[in-house]
Amino acid sequence: MPEKSLQNTKKVIDSISKSFCAAKWYNVSIWLGNGRTASCHHPLAHSIPKGELLENKTALHNTKFKKEQRKKMLEGERPSECSYCWRVEDAAKKDSGIFSDRVYQTYRYTDEEVKAIQNMPWDANVIPKTVELAFDNLCNLACSYCNAEFSSTWHQDISRGGPYQNMKTSGGFTFKNTGHHAMPYGNKNINNPYIEKFYEWFEEIRGGLQELRVSGGEPARSPSFWKLLEMCDNETFNFAVNSNLIMEDERMDTLIDAAKNFKSFDVYTSAECIGDLQEFVRDGFDWDVWEKNILRMYHSENINSVHIMMTISALSVWSVNEFLEKIVGWRKEFNDKEAFYMSVNILRFPSFQSVNVITQSVKNKIADKLEKTINENKEWMKEWEINHYERLVTYLRNVDTSYEDSDTMSNKHNDFKNFILQYAKRRQKPIEEYCPQEFIDWFNSIKTLEEKPAI
Repeated sequence: MPEKSLQNTKKVIDSISKSFCAAKWYNVSIWLGNGRTASCHHPLAHSIPKGELLENKTALHNTKFKKEQRKKMLEGERPSECSYCWRVEDAAKKDSGIFSDRVYQTYRYTDEEVKAIQNMPWDANVIPKTVELAFDNLCNLACSYCNAEFSSTWHQDISRGGPYQNMKTSGGFTFKNTGHHAMPYGNKNINNPYIEKFYEWFEEIRGGLQELRVSGGEPARSPSFWKLLEMCDNETFNFAVNSNLIMEDERMDTLIDAAKNFKSFDVYTSAECIGDLQEFVRDGFDWDVWEKNILRMYHSENINSVHIMMTISALSVWSVNEFLEKIVGWRKEFNDKEAFYMSVNILRFPSFQSVNVITQSVKNKIADKLEKTINENKEWMKEWEINHYERLVTYLRNVDTSYEDSDTMSNKHNDFKNFILQYAKRRQKPIEEYCPQEFIDWFNSIKTLEEKPAI
C-alpha cells in the first residue's frame, strides 16, 4: 500500500467531506447470532430492529441509524461513534504520513466507486462491497479483552466461576454476565430470522461482492461456517476467514481444500505476542500449534495471503517488539518481504485494558523501543505496515484516553488489577510465569480503590 496512494485517497474523501468514510456505505460487519451490525470494528455495534429486518432484508446493512450517520458524514459532521479515527487524526501532525482508519477503509475502493456515493440519496439501501459476518459466538479461546457475548468459552468461564468482582468501569461490567442475552437463538441458531434473511440476501448480493469475510467466535467451531463453504463454488469474490488457527489437522485439511472454490482465499489470524505471554493474553492459545498452522497456510498454493492482526492492549503491548522481530525473522528466512501482512489494532474497549492505563513514562519507553525496532527493519516491512506501527508510536506518546467515556483513571486501574488477578487465578496461570518482568513491575505498582489510587 504505497504512501502516495493513501495520500490520494485522503484527498478524494476530504473533497467529499472532512469526516467522510466509505466504510459507512460499502463495509458491513454483521453479528447474526444476536442481530447487530456496524460499518467497522471501532464503533460499538448497534441492534438491527427485527421490524426493520422483516420489512427490508437489506437492514442487515442499511439500518435507519446507520443511514443517519451517513447523512452526518456527508454534511461534514463527525459522528461520535467514529471517535477513534478523529483522535488519531487530531494527534497526528499535518503531512506526517499518519493516516486514520477511515483512509485505510476507503483505500480498497476505486476513486470512481467512492465518488459515486455523492450521487446516492443519503437514505439509500446500499449494496455493500465488503461483508464480514459472524454466525455465532462458538470459540475455543477466552481472550483477555473479549467477553461472553463473543466467546462461548468466556460464557463457560463466568457460568462456572461467577461474575468478576469489584469491577467499577463500564467495560468491567461486561465481565459480570454470561452473555445469554447475546445469543437469543442459542448456539445452534434455531429459527434465527437474521440468519434466514442473510441467506436470502446473500443470493442477491453475491454477484456484486468484492469480499466476504467470516469471523466469530471461531468460525472453525461453527457448523454454519462449514455450511456456507459448501454453498460456494467457483465464486467471483474474495473469501476471507478470521481464525485463531488453533485447530486439528483434519479441519485444516478441509479449510485448505475449500479455498480453491473462490477467486482468492485469505486467512486472517490474531496474535501479537510471543510464547507464554501470548498464551496468557489469549487463554486456550497454543503457540506451537499456531506457529505450525500459520506456516502451513503460508506454504499452501490454495491460500492467497495470510494476515496477522495484532490487538495492542495494556497486557500485550509489552511484547510488540519481539513479535515484530519474529515476523520479520520469517521474512528473512523465506527471503520474502511479502510473507504475511501485519496490521496493528489499538484496543479501545474495555477501556481499563487500553494502553492508556499505563503510566506515560512507561509508554514512552515502549514507544522508544518500538521506534528503534521499526527503523532497524524497514527494508523488510511494507510501507503501510510501517505506517501502522508509527501510528501506534504516536498513539502511545500522545493519546491518554481511549474513547469518550466517563470512567476515571482510578477506576480503570482498579479494574485492570482486579481483572488480571481473577483472570490469572481462574486459568491457573500465575502472572510471574507468563508475563515479562517489566509488566510485573508496573502491575505491582497499581493501587486498587481500597488503597491509595495510582497516579
